[in-house]
Amino acid sequence: MEHSKIEEAYNETFGGLTMFYRDCELNPYFISKYTKNQILQERGFTDVSTFAEGLSTNLRYAIASNKARDLTQINPNVKKYGFCIIQSSSHYKVLDIYKIGAQTQILLLHFDEKFTPVFSGTKSNIEENVIKKGRESFDKKLQMKPNVFLNEDEWKQRTQFPIGMSDAGDFFLASADKTSGEKMSNASTTEEAEIPKTTNVSEKPSNQRKEKKSFWKRLFG
Repeated sequence: MEHSKIEEAYNETFGGLTMFYRDCELNPYFISKYTKNQILQERGFTDVSTFAEGLSTNLRYAIASNKARDLTQINPNVKKYGFCIIQSSSHYKVLDIYKIGAQTQILLLHFDEKFTPVFSGTKSNIEENVIKKGRESFDKKLQMKPNVFLNEDEWKQRTQFPIGMSDAGDFFLASADKTSGEKMSNASTTEEAEIPKTTNVSEKPSNQRKEKKSFWKRLFG
């Protein structure tokens, strides 16, 4: 695959990346069907929160996205939920499945459908760093008390459904199970692909280190 295509995908996907969360109580068998590097498509809108504290259910979807729409700017009444929404028919890559005891975090990367060949066929250093930070964040958050508002019935009714599969546990994307076994390309594992470039990032090494630090701090807090 051309390096320019990979660079375009990374610039558009990782620039301004933010973490969003969606907790639910899901059938353990359905959870076990997800596999690392799997590509998913969610047919419906994905309701997510900017908040994540303790987990009172058995599953947390942690979603890295730069395309979620903040609904608190439209309706102040949902501000207590940190309510954001991701467009229907969105595509995700399963970066990681991390289980501690009876609780699991599935880490998803939201990307544009046109970049499916890139994210289904390559693996990058930046993805590995997101996984590492995501696990560290989950470890810390499990020590916290659950967010009271995110356990209200109104919010739980919005987030009770699985992502990328039907209520019967069938994946919407027919080829979803095939992506996990594909051989990963080494084309994107260079240092150049580790941190996404944006038009605001200087090419100078000292500024690049500063941007790297602020990127992770902004992503996971």
